[in-house]
Amino acid sequence: MREQKVFAGPRIKHLRQSRGLTQAAMARHLGISASYLNLVENNQRPLTTQLLLKLAASYDLDIRELSGEREAKITAELTEALADPFFKTSLAQRDLADFAQSHPDIANAFVRLYGEYQKINSTGRTPTPTPDKDTPNRFPIDEVGDLFLQNNNHYTDLDERAEQVYEQMAGQDLLEGLTKRLRDHHGVRVSILPLHALPDTQRHYDRHNQRLFLSEMLPRASQIFQTAVQLAFLGFEEAIEREVKRATPSSEEATRLYRIGLGNYFAGAVMMPLTQFTAAAKELRYDLDILSSRFGASIEQVAQRLTSLQRPGSDAIPFFLLRIDHAGNISKQISAAGFRFPRFGSTCPRWNIHDAFLTHGRSNVQVVALSDRTRFLTISRQVTSLKRPYGQDRRKLAIALGCDIAHAGEIVYGDGLNLEDATPIGITCRVCERPNCTTRAAPPMTRPLFIDTWRKGVSAFEF
Repeated sequence: MREQKVFAGPRIKHLRQSRGLTQAAMARHLGISASYLNLVENNQRPLTTQLLLKLAASYDLDIRELSGEREAKITAELTEALADPFFKTSLAQRDLADFAQSHPDIANAFVRLYGEYQKINSTGRTPTPTPDKDTPNRFPIDEVGDLFLQNNNHYTDLDERAEQVYEQMAGQDLLEGLTKRLRDHHGVRVSILPLHALPDTQRHYDRHNQRLFLSEMLPRASQIFQTAVQLAFLGFEEAIEREVKRATPSSEEATRLYRIGLGNYFAGAVMMPLTQFTAAAKELRYDLDILSSRFGASIEQVAQRLTSLQRPGSDAIPFFLLRIDHAGNISKQISAAGFRFPRFGSTCPRWNIHDAFLTHGRSNVQVVALSDRTRFLTISRQVTSLKRPYGQDRRKLAIALGCDIAHAGEIVYGDGLNLEDATPIGITCRVCERPNCTTRAAPPMTRPLFIDTWRKGVSAFEF
């Protein structure tokens, strides 16, 4: 398997200086020469896996802090923000990457400031001079997404508790077992109600009468999931609140969204317990359809669970997940694999996630290459939303699950592919500088347009 090169020189230098160490002293701790450490600090040598592990062991570090994934995310967001004509500037990608690596907190602050500018620009809201508890500095949904990313979409305590619940119900039908647990431990009865009783609701908990009502329109996998969500809030509230307190969201809206997200995480972990699911995923080479059948979960539930297997020390593949609707609007994004999502735009039309709407029930496999030459194996599927009565439209959604191309040999979807034949895609048109793109929807903000009255090229915009 190809080893990904990680350059984190400024972070290593900052770590050394914050501990009051000379290069010679740190080099002795790590078992390397001072001259080699100097090369690492100046980004002339990458961090090897062995050196990363030594740093983590010697200085009690989270390896993710040095993996480069967060810096790559910040770099992508800086690129998008500075591409806005408002700034009237054009900076090289390398310069932005160096800045994000050397000053991540400042870069993050700038991206948040630009997000607030976008929010004001789109809503017409007057900026508040002195932000307070009730005035968040970004959209709550974005903040919650960042909180999950900071945890690598993995919560060990919730996983362990969910696994205990699963083991205690061994041999039982999962829905029956969850229903019985709610009744016996919490005095809550579960009922499936007809559509006319819950016309616009999937799950409703009546606290006064201790009744949990589920819609008859929910498929069985969703009934199990929603029952497990209610169990999370009734039986494991303290564990969830500890995670909320640790994260300290900036607003009440973000706090509630984060709490719901953690409840959903617990429910997924009950349906697909970490140890058993990870072992099955590796054995089956991450086949979505078989995993879906084995664990009684939907394709989307399985795909999302695959993004949350990064327990410390785990060798499970890091996946990212994206979900869009027919218009290309992003409604879910989870990254554990270094893939950069558009923060202020839509996805690239060259990515075959958009074709999934035409191939219901089939996995569309594609190798994609971003402009920074990173390549990913992606699997796109249309997924079904909640059933609706005849005459009412069902929401059409598609997901893309992906990982670094280095893992293609471990996944059934990589079999028989020409891994060198990658489709070039961009993060979003506004920051993509690929020339002569026939699917371009907007010109890049980073380059001046070339306008020729007497010539029409293959692209709508030339630059």
